Amino acid sequence: MPEANRDGGDPKLIALFDKYGGRLVSPGGAAGLLGLSRQTIHTLLKRGEMRAFRSDEEVARDLPKWVYIPLDDVEAYGDRVGRSIRGRS
Repeated sequence: MPEANRDGGDPKLIALFDKYGGRLVSPGGAAGLLGLSRQTIHTLLKRGEMRAFRSDEEVARDLPKWVYIPLDDVEAYGDRVGRSIRGRS
């Protein structure tokens, strides 16, 4: 696999993707995988059911805002509550 060109961008986001091997999804992606609404995902995040990593709004004012959830957390939640991940056999 070719290496990503990292001349710019948010260093926190780059480090996060490196740490999790790219296995991160947005709240909308988590909702789609679990067959839930994005609002439900945000509620689960507030309850601490899954971890969410967010951009630093104070530091990165000129960069897009982002929120990502580790895919392992999404899978673990699905296993705990008996919801299969869509697209998996």
